Amino acid sequence: MRTARKLAALMVREFQPYGATWAELKNKSGMAPTTYKRAFKWATERKWFVGGGKQGAAYNLNPDGCWRAALFPGPIGPEFNPETETNGPSADLVRTLDKAERHLALISAAIADIDQKKRN
Repeated sequence: MRTARKLAALMVREFQPYGATWAELKNKSGMAPTTYKRAFKWATERKWFVGGGKQGAAYNLNPDGCWRAALFPGPIGPEFNPETETNGPSADLVRTLDKAERHLALISAAIADIDQKKRN
């Protein structure tokens, strides 16, 4: 669904690394309420967004990276080069994605560190 893809791109571009509440994402999307609800449901069913669920709790991009399918709908292998691929993502999107991946890696490392400290 195209609108769900837009939500994933919005999350990458505007709300990383801290994520967004349901309302923040809805307001920033500019979508009509029913359109937003369908798109959000589509994205969460595919587990592109995780977390949230409680009032005021933030949703984040899934650390497993499955949300990348929203940004790159075609097959992308290791040989993908956005600078030579004519129908690939823009360089701005690639830079944003790289930044989001770095933030997600830092968040994952921090969570792992906290979990380790709790166990000790």
